[in-house]
Amino acid sequence: MKNKQWKRTGWVAGLMFGLCLSSCTNEGRKTYALDAQPVVGSVEMVNGDSVWVCNLAAIKDTAVLPLSCFAEELQIVKLDNRDEALVPVRNVVISDNYIMVWGRDQTPFKLFDKSGKFLCNVGSVGQGPGEYKLIYDAQIDEAGGRIYLLPWNAKALLAYDMKGQPVQSIPLPTLVPKGVFKANTKDSLLSVFLLPFEYLPNVAWTQKFNGEIVDTVPSRYLAVKPDFSNEVYSNKNGADFDVSLFVFWGRRPDSLYHYANGRLNPRFTLDFGKQEIPIHDYKELPYHFLGSTSLEKQLDERHFTTEVPVDFIMDKRTLKGAFYKVENDYLGNIPIQWFPYNCSNGYYAANMEPATLKEMLEKYLAGATDISTVDRERMQKLADSIHENDNNYILYAKLR
Repeated sequence: MKNKQWKRTGWVAGLMFGLCLSSCTNEGRKTYALDAQPVVGSVEMVNGDSVWVCNLAAIKDTAVLPLSCFAEELQIVKLDNRDEALVPVRNVVISDNYIMVWGRDQTPFKLFDKSGKFLCNVGSVGQGPGEYKLIYDAQIDEAGGRIYLLPWNAKALLAYDMKGQPVQSIPLPTLVPKGVFKANTKDSLLSVFLLPFEYLPNVAWTQKFNGEIVDTVPSRYLAVKPDFSNEVYSNKNGADFDVSLFVFWGRRPDSLYHYANGRLNPRFTLDFGKQEIPIHDYKELPYHFLGSTSLEKQLDERHFTTEVPVDFIMDKRTLKGAFYKVENDYLGNIPIQWFPYNCSNGYYAANMEPATLKEMLEKYLAGATDISTVDRERMQKLADSIHENDNNYILYAKLR
């Protein structure tokens, strides 16, 4: 298999910052940068579904957007500093009352409350019952009192209570090489969307927790060769189960879908026109579609890399769009590209090591010339409070 490098350039133990400035609202909103951009898309009806189509060639300019147009006030939480609470710099899942951090090393999932207090490990690393090694997708279902983890090459979905103790192993009808899911504890229902290797019959299905199948979606034209360079995405920023494939090799026209009632309903796609289809991905926010495109470069006979991705955005209502960058106007308009962030499960979230966050703040403050006195003092106070031996900091904001 050819090798690839995908380069992506997106009580706080005594300290919690709620930073709130004036913001763009989604209803009666203030003017923001996309208002000056052209219409770049359309809404088409396909088999009864409304599909947003973005014309990539129509996007011309780069807009600078404030974080407040997408998210509510920013919270900065320093996680509990006990040895058993230390976390890696990788993934973070935010829910109404919890923060869960996880990585791809031999560290178990860590569950915290919103103040940063460490609550428990979720399961443990290993090969026994309720144990895991690599996890591809995770969900906190607060209403159902459950945490769900889906391993790579999964044969079962692992379920835990809110104390991190294993309570159930939900059998899957087939091996899931890479999969995303949405679990409904109340109704004991599970929906799965997976990397549809050619030898697997279905790309998606819904089942009961006891394993009984409710519906299936055959792989058909979505099937891909068995290659772990490809990925499966679901951002879960609303009630719908949004899913899409990231295909690195053998790229083709595709869509972001909503999976419901036994159907993959197309929701968003790019019109590439006559140009070669680039490496690309799609994401969905409550009022926007966004994603990135990048071109592949061959380094030698077996090795490839990619250009730095170019991010694009389209407003669902106005159909206006642009390439874009985001500034964190809750934190002195610092470029959000400096943060290793994601937007999923209804939240913007970033997980940062203390030394990295401190260095970033100090570097920005040293070079910024148009930052307000209030923002400068607030950011300097934050930078001065950070110690290199702190646990990680979680920055999060609820999406509008």
